[in-house]
Amino acid sequence: MNARPSWIAAALIAAASGTGGWFLGRASAPVETTTAATPAQVKTSRGGTTPADEGKPRLSTDELAGLKTQLAAETNPLERFRLATARMEAWMNADPVGAIEWIRSQEPSARRNELLRMALGQFAEDDPKGAAEWSLANLSGIELNNLLIRIAEQWARQDAPGAAAWFSALPATSERDAALETLLFRWSSENPQAAVDWLGKNSSTDSLDAILRYAAYAGWAKTDPRGAVAASLESSRRFNDPGQFASTIANWATVDLAASSTWLLENVKDTDERAHAVSELSAIFAHQSPQAGLDWIQRLTPAEQPAALNRLASAWAQSDPPSAAKWLGDHQPQGLDQETVTTLILGYLAADAKGFQQWQSTLPPGPLKNKTTELAAPAPER
Repeated sequence: MNARPSWIAAALIAAASGTGGWFLGRASAPVETTTAATPAQVKTSRGGTTPADEGKPRLSTDELAGLKTQLAAETNPLERFRLATARMEAWMNADPVGAIEWIRSQEPSARRNELLRMALGQFAEDDPKGAAEWSLANLSGIELNNLLIRIAEQWARQDAPGAAAWFSALPATSERDAALETLLFRWSSENPQAAVDWLGKNSSTDSLDAILRYAAYAGWAKTDPRGAVAASLESSRRFNDPGQFASTIANWATVDLAASSTWLLENVKDTDERAHAVSELSAIFAHQSPQAGLDWIQRLTPAEQPAALNRLASAWAQSDPPSAAKWLGDHQPQGLDQETVTTLILGYLAADAKGFQQWQSTLPPGPLKNKTTELAAPAPER
């Protein structure tokens, strides 16, 4: 995946559990459906006003010229920023590019960066196409990546098909691809069939097509999880990509783990898609409710249980190392491989060395206590 701004960094479970789904935890509640705006309802990149602008503060030509004169004459940087900030919304409604260029011309500071962030956000909301064109002409790297993602989010709410056509016509870059991912996620959360149909008619590279399918079905899962997982299961089989289905049901699991895990057992039998999904849900159980996960694993087939148990235990060692290690000591379950046992022990040792020593002292003699002694021993001097 490409770099993402902080507001997309909610995929904590994904980082801890492999593929984990696309934008896991991104929209934990159903997304409010909006009607796509028509060109008469939004500001266009060619400038001018529309009915949607009525009632918004807006500098006249004379007011804008007067503000620029004041700013140029003001030698105190704090006072200059105070003047600009007080009129920024009206300035952005009259001349967004000019306002943004003025902010960028100021000395870098936290105040300047925050004002720029807010201005770019307003530009993306009011005129996503114009904001995207400006971004491509003026930004690069992570700044471009992050702003295009923000623009795609806003544009999808207003005119997802138009946004998809515009972004997909750009030269292939990582920044463009990241924007398309966001766009397909948002579009599918509101109109999944249209988003999936667009994907079917607008093929790109195999790798990008796969990423966009993950995004589309993940967005769908946030508002219609049962429909999304059923459609994703069929799509995963058609494209021989079981990870796609696992991603979709994992996105549902972040919202309703009980329902998604039950649906999987009742509707998917003995397939690669089920195996991938069991692995992802096992890790999510470790973060949300390990005991419920252990109970759920008992409902799996005997052949599935060892892999699921190791997956849950490894993820549990990351989310709550002391509890995971104490479970290991209390139950010493069959089916854990030595790599997982090592992960549990070292996780506790790293998280709380004093607590680890107390726990270790309570272990009965045997292989587990020997293992803790071996792993806790100081490294030999060289």
